[in-house]
Amino acid sequence: MLAALLDKPDTVLVAIASDGVMVPMPRSVGVPEPRVIAAPTDRATVLEIVVPADSLTVVATWEQVREQGVALGTVHLRTDPGRATTLTFIDASAEHGVFLCALDAVTDEGADAGPEALHEVAVARRPRTASVRKNILAVITDVDERATRMLGWTREQMIGKRSSEFIHPEDEQRAIANWMELLSRQDSQRVRVRHRCADGRWAWLELENQYVAADDPADAVIVTQMSDVSDEMATHEALQQRERLLRRVAESLPVGILQLATDRNLVFANSRLAAILGVPAVNGPGDLANVVDEADRAALEAALGETLEGGTDSELEVGLRHGLTGEPRVCAISVVSLSDREGAPGALLTVTDVTDSARMREELTAKATFDVLTGSHNRASTMAILDQALRDTGGLSTAVLFVDLDNFKPVNDILGHDAGDELLMLAAQRLDGVLRRDDIVGRIGGDEFLIVSRGLEGPASALTMGQRVRDALAAPAVLAEGPVELSASIGIACSRPGDDAATLTKRADRAMYRSKQEGRGEPVLHSDPF
Repeated sequence: MLAALLDKPDTVLVAIASDGVMVPMPRSVGVPEPRVIAAPTDRATVLEIVVPADSLTVVATWEQVREQGVALGTVHLRTDPGRATTLTFIDASAEHGVFLCALDAVTDEGADAGPEALHEVAVARRPRTASVRKNILAVITDVDERATRMLGWTREQMIGKRSSEFIHPEDEQRAIANWMELLSRQDSQRVRVRHRCADGRWAWLELENQYVAADDPADAVIVTQMSDVSDEMATHEALQQRERLLRRVAESLPVGILQLATDRNLVFANSRLAAILGVPAVNGPGDLANVVDEADRAALEAALGETLEGGTDSELEVGLRHGLTGEPRVCAISVVSLSDREGAPGALLTVTDVTDSARMREELTAKATFDVLTGSHNRASTMAILDQALRDTGGLSTAVLFVDLDNFKPVNDILGHDAGDELLMLAAQRLDGVLRRDDIVGRIGGDEFLIVSRGLEGPASALTMGQRVRDALAAPAVLAEGPVELSASIGIACSRPGDDAATLTKRADRAMYRSKQEGRGEPVLHSDPF
């Protein structure tokens, strides 16, 4: 394997010690100098050659070569990140005392590597620490070799210059304040500033200034240990940018956001939440609870408790009174648990004003449930309620009363449809007035109503109910066009095992026709046969 790599003229190699650090290539390997990557003096590794995203590939390949003697991977070099490169590790420690790393450019199948092959690979590494000496006026008096490689300046370019000349303008005041504190205390101080490099970039450095006293205070020396914290600060800045972005997003959302810690203290609330609630500002969950309808507060408290104590997410809809206008509103609230994985355990509440959609939903429900003219249940909802009552009897009987208004057509024909509508509304009101708590009345035809009466003890109770209906309708109806007689034919049927809504209604309908035939306005209880 090694011989094959040495025979490839476009392959470059580097020698690696057993601890993974690059070392000078042993002469015994016999690799021409142009094909050797020179080992830096400060313990660089192959990780300094590849892009950061390929670091894990390098580590995995290194672990494999130590176990198997040879390992291959594909990486991208910092000097040419757009091209894939084959990375080959070979354990040559028995013959040459080192591991060998070979880099070979990946080309298209059948293509000649030619001038695109690797001829030179740079180790992209700068020292992470360095030392500088200054006088009490912050003038640089000496720098070590690591400082020149870290910052790119020569000794001549730095010595004799005031250190503030290299400090970012935004950091100057902080650096001066730190320097004055150092001279006052005559001990050591730390500060982080951006330092200008020779290539024009700004490096974040942590400066530890150590005061070295002298007999004459004017001769005191400040030794500055510089540590490059650019990566750390870049990460910190990226997190700050992400946090600022998330806050901007949170402020732009059309929903209210409330983040609480596990002790229910406020972590964050966007301005939209205050606008939804109608309060000047939201300082905690109490500001939300105070405007929520009393009937819904217990549900909100329970949901919040389950989330904070049990980690259970929940959603609920509550009514509230707008803090400024007093207007009733409806809000959908989502309560989501936050754990250590999100960095801030607690709960996240999103509050959405759904008043318009709730009203529309209520309107649609009403249209699907109630008769527009009389306000009674419509035919579909009446039959659905009756079917449900027959399924859940509780051991008691369900009765239906089929009510057909007598002589309704002449009212329409003589007095007009407006008078007919007025008479229907009056009849519905009177029927509603005789209902028990669980009873309902539905308009199932032009002048036909059906009363569903659940939980009756038997036919006698149903007949008594029919007589109450008769009496309620017996009084004259005074309409805008004048008084008219109001009466109805009433048929009653009581449920039997196995009845459905249609069957029971048909029996009540037949009883109603019997009542109409008799013409006495008396309720008729259905009995077989008729």
